[in-house]
Amino acid sequence: MTKKGKKGTAPAKTTLPRTTVTTSTPQSAPTAGTHFREQTPKSTSSESSPTSPNSFFINFKDWRVRWYLYVVIGLFVGCTLLKFHNVSLAIWNQILPDGAPAERGLVSGQARQIRMDDYAVSVPWLLSNVNQGLPLVNEVVGGEEIGLLMLPNHHIFMLFKPTYWGFLFLDTERAVSWMYNLNATSVLISTFLLFLLLTQNNVLVSMTGSIWLWLSSGSQSWVGGPSVAISFFAIMIISGIYLLFSEKRSWGRWALWSFLFSWSLFSAVFLLYPPYQVPLGYGFLLVFLGFLVNNIRRDSLQYQLGLKIGVGLLGVLVLGGVMYRVYQDLKPTLDAVTGTVYPGKRSDGGGGGFIANYFSEYFSWLYSDSKFPNGWLNHCELSHYLTFIPVIIPTAIASFVLNRRVDWMITLLMGFVIALLIWMQVGWPQWLADATLMSMSPTRRTQIPLGVISVVLTVVYLNYIQNKTRETSTLVNAGLVIAVLGYMIYAAYVNINDGAGFFKSYQLFVPVLFFAFLNSLLLFTIRFQYKIAVFCVGLILFLLPNLKINPWAVGLSPITDHTLYKTVREIGAKDPNARWVVMGSQYLSYMTTATGVKLISGVKFIPERKIMKVLDPQARRDSVYNRYAHTVYNTYIDGKDSVIFQNPFEDGYNVGIDPCSPKLKALNVKYLIFDREPQAVEIRCMKLINTLGSIRIYQRTDL
Repeated sequence: MTKKGKKGTAPAKTTLPRTTVTTSTPQSAPTAGTHFREQTPKSTSSESSPTSPNSFFINFKDWRVRWYLYVVIGLFVGCTLLKFHNVSLAIWNQILPDGAPAERGLVSGQARQIRMDDYAVSVPWLLSNVNQGLPLVNEVVGGEEIGLLMLPNHHIFMLFKPTYWGFLFLDTERAVSWMYNLNATSVLISTFLLFLLLTQNNVLVSMTGSIWLWLSSGSQSWVGGPSVAISFFAIMIISGIYLLFSEKRSWGRWALWSFLFSWSLFSAVFLLYPPYQVPLGYGFLLVFLGFLVNNIRRDSLQYQLGLKIGVGLLGVLVLGGVMYRVYQDLKPTLDAVTGTVYPGKRSDGGGGGFIANYFSEYFSWLYSDSKFPNGWLNHCELSHYLTFIPVIIPTAIASFVLNRRVDWMITLLMGFVIALLIWMQVGWPQWLADATLMSMSPTRRTQIPLGVISVVLTVVYLNYIQNKTRETSTLVNAGLVIAVLGYMIYAAYVNINDGAGFFKSYQLFVPVLFFAFLNSLLLFTIRFQYKIAVFCVGLILFLLPNLKINPWAVGLSPITDHTLYKTVREIGAKDPNARWVVMGSQYLSYMTTATGVKLISGVKFIPERKIMKVLDPQARRDSVYNRYAHTVYNTYIDGKDSVIFQNPFEDGYNVGIDPCSPKLKALNVKYLIFDREPQAVEIRCMKLINTLGSIRIYQRTDL
């Protein structure tokens, strides 16, 4: 051992990745007119060269890397301070007009009514908890300690909820901006760094991959829904690689990587959305395993491996102790959630297929929120990610055979993509679905993780073919391009059939040619200097219109400046212990939820048992209301004080009740909002205290 090695540094010798070996090895016999050759791209800097030992870790000295990070972080800080976000809050100006301009809170673009998850549920829930002082218990959202599970609060659990950190030190509007802007920022930075590691600092491909994940309709249509999960898994892999492949004994750095690995692991676990978590977890685990196998002979991996693993496990144990404490507080709420009828304990065997189809993203310019094939449900549900897998899988296998060398990351990801396609289109045996927890990921949700993993596979493959060429005859290349064109014609045929007359053949002509061209660039027999750059530019140009999916908005004024919000807030501030109910329009409930008053209608993540026990003492209708649901109360008077429960939708139920019911009096429901002028019998126990257009607010006089 050298003196340097004795001081805690790995031996100087470094084994290069297998893919960089260029010594002559026996090859399979070439076909006539062809010649196989593995190429290493030229580089003027050993520091940035993919074949340089120094490029194994992320090259932060590369100005392109630094400027990408500066721009993304700068935009995040600037947009947050200026209160910008991409939530369709301006739709409130149309749903409940109060005389304000239709553009209130809107900078550019159009608010999307389909995004109820944001403007009608998420933001009102957030405002409700903020207006109540960030409590752990918030019956407006649901029973048990739902505030701890779902909302910002002052519990140590917030350590693992970075999207909510803004609520701890920013005003409410900037905190909401922090939350939604972090969705984009986290995926743009974390996946960029991950791709740099996986591609040995291929900046162009890494940048393209991160932007691709962010710009895809599968992310934009859900306002970054999968982004945080993707980011946690990316951070986990990055920190794991840095820890295991560290070349020096540095306790401080090892502790840092161990902490980041453990933090991202528990943060990913406690996102508590298995439809994304389970398939994404498997996919990114295979990325990590593939990377380890590809680099198994590196001296830096062997260097004090046991000690590094020990430090990693110590970090898991330390943060695991924190999470166990959190879990104890969460357990009653988690038990209540898993005990619901919906979503409850999901059990799916797969086989449901896509909402649209595997190839629908090729033609996404032809449909929108309001215009799409009838069988495709809605624009959010049908959205996913562009796929190049039908070309990548056969060409990668051919390259492995010809090169007599397997890239294990690509191989494992190809196998997983095929397994997910089987899950979606055919299904797995129920015992396998249950054992792997895939039963918790319905196929209509699995299409998002499938798309994400397909993007990761494409990024790794792009870097792979940059070093591989196969010189072949023009005739062979022509045949391969024709095969790719045939695949795209088939994709168009599938969409024409699925679209049931929505698509016309002539409309698909240009997309077919465009994607036949991009797919052809993935053939390792096609050779020209800038083919990877052309592919990346073409891909991003196609995705750019997705920036229009969501509006560019500022602040929360469509809610906080709304006349109904301000009126209810004023009344609620004088009588904070009283409960409220909206009779009629669910939208009035959504708006009232945001004020922070104790509303028994609206969206409930789980039922508040204390309230339901009064309305349904024998729990005879428990299967109706024991669910995540949009609840709507309407007048039902039969002289017997009956309460009627109906379940018209999987995620909704209606309650019919006498507005003057003794049950509502027992619940201290003192204020009632009607979406119309009520009949005399409905308001026999109350007085009118405010009129807002067609909206009437009454106060019970018997309380």
